[in-house]
Amino acid sequence: MSNLLFEHLKKPEVFEPSPDDIWTDPLMSSLVMDEHLDLNTPGGSANDKFIEKCVNFIAEIAPPNRYEKVIDLGCGPGLYCKKLARKGYEVTGIDFSESSIRYAEEQAEEENIHIKYRVENILNWEETNKYDLALLIYYTYSSLNKQEREKVLKNIYNSLNKGGILIIDGFSANVYEDFKEEQIWSFNKKQSKLSTEPHLGFIQNLKYPNLVTLTKTTVLLNNIPPKTYSYWYQYYSKSSFENETSIAGFKTKGIYMDVSGEKYSKDGNSIALVVEK
Repeated sequence: MSNLLFEHLKKPEVFEPSPDDIWTDPLMSSLVMDEHLDLNTPGGSANDKFIEKCVNFIAEIAPPNRYEKVIDLGCGPGLYCKKLARKGYEVTGIDFSESSIRYAEEQAEEENIHIKYRVENILNWEETNKYDLALLIYYTYSSLNKQEREKVLKNIYNSLNKGGILIIDGFSANVYEDFKEEQIWSFNKKQSKLSTEPHLGFIQNLKYPNLVTLTKTTVLLNNIPPKTYSYWYQYYSKSSFENETSIAGFKTKGIYMDVSGEKYSKDGNSIALVVEK
């Protein structure tokens, strides 16, 4: 067991795939969903007031009477989708987490809101000339490697009608500069954010060249092999972020601090782009 644990604790190559997937792992998915829906939990979904502000901003720059069909890529439990649908958009949400989509569908049915939800990995999703507006937000883009980012941007471009808009955000290079390398371990006899069972947890924050970081969490439970969940992030300057979207064919219409429309600042922790096909 010790040799296996040491393997899990080794420093991986940059953007090496995660050994386990926290969103689809039965041991973790329910815990992650609870945290995701706790709007007061750091790392969970953005709070309701912020989401409302974002949706109002989206409706202002891309009104539903002109940009009717919208797709939310990596929609999670549908918190943005519901508010967009209430604004009058025809909304499609996709996410690879079955538990997230199941929750989103139940909420939409309960509140009598028509939204098309699908369990689908955005890396495998392909559609053509179908949507007027695409959302890739809450830093999903920052978690992808270079090849994945190129593929997703190409697929989004192809999915949009001419004149369609993509709203996308990412972490700024300021977050990378402030990122501290550290390793932490803890033993928990009761439920925590890592497990419902007694467990030993290891968290490694690792910094890589070229504005890349990794937060790697390894959980050791009794009588089962270790589980390791990797969270990679790519960080951006304004110019590097714009460059990636322009290579995919997009033209920049606006640059903001975040998806709520806050004015861009070079000292901010995030960057949001509004780009057009």
